[in-house]
Amino acid sequence: RPSVSARWRLYATRALSLGRTCAIAAAPFCEVGRAPICCWAMGGGGGAVAGDAAGRVATAVADCAEAARSGELVVIADFDRTITRCFLADGRRCTSSHGVLEQAAVLSEMFRERCKGLFEKYYPIEIHPTMPLEEKIPKMHEWYSQVHELMLGEGVTRDRVHSAVAGIDCIDFRDGVSEFLRHCQEVKPPVPVLIMSAGLGDVIGELLRQRLSFELAPTTVVVSNMMAFDDEGKLAGFSEPLLHMYNKSAAFLPEAFQHLVKDKRRCLLIGDSIGDKTMADGLDVDTFKVGILTEKVDERLQQYEEAFDFVVTGDGPFPDVCSRAVGIEPLAPAD
Repeated sequence: RPSVSARWRLYATRALSLGRTCAIAAAPFCEVGRAPICCWAMGGGGGAVAGDAAGRVATAVADCAEAARSGELVVIADFDRTITRCFLADGRRCTSSHGVLEQAAVLSEMFRERCKGLFEKYYPIEIHPTMPLEEKIPKMHEWYSQVHELMLGEGVTRDRVHSAVAGIDCIDFRDGVSEFLRHCQEVKPPVPVLIMSAGLGDVIGELLRQRLSFELAPTTVVVSNMMAFDDEGKLAGFSEPLLHMYNKSAAFLPEAFQHLVKDKRRCLLIGDSIGDKTMADGLDVDTFKVGILTEKVDERLQQYEEAFDFVVTGDGPFPDVCSRAVGIEPLAPAD
């Protein structure tokens, strides 16, 4: 395994070979044995002159921060592996919002076995670096539809969802997420945050309510697959349209949340999947897209460079560039 300094030289060489500038050279490392956190300012379109890419990112961050001060910024963020980590501190893989119910034994062993088979079939398609998007979309719809259909036969209740979230120990928010959300809620004017996910909205909302030390404001909302419960509190269906990895966009924003994006001119978009790049589609805004790439970095980096304006590699804290984009001032260095 290369030393820390050797790994940094490797990443620096990679950045220079791509003709791009490393925007944050001293970002912290994640857990021992995992890739370092590197933040690249993407040139977009290729052939960027050294320094130009970093300059464009700095300009975008400053413009987002100015839009935040004037009430013209909206944040759209993915949840699984964006708000949450990909791996826990002990090396275990962090579960997803769907996985919370599986891990808590709310769902049967038969359900888990069937879902494992579906994951093994469809996840390679989700992350395939060269498969065309038009081929992926129907496969993702198949996957999510089958999981939801299986879940309807599991006797899930609203109370069991609450209990599952309370007892789960294999999902963690990224460091800095709480401070980011609190700032967006408490700053004047507040910055709306739309957490847009192809996961389970009820689980996500419950995680936010139970894990954050403050209440969610009306300006922080979850746009996701919501469970429909009957009068006895039993799961009876799911919201439509079904959201999956490759159809998430503001075009599906519920009417009740439309006021949060009204009169916005700038959007800060944050996601970990190529499909997340479309989350602001349907809004008349300039979008600054930040991508988080945790696994198969060498294989997928070029694809992420083309999709996002700024890419963070590794499984570390919530990206500092996002905090600066909403107006959070960096901490002064210690003496």
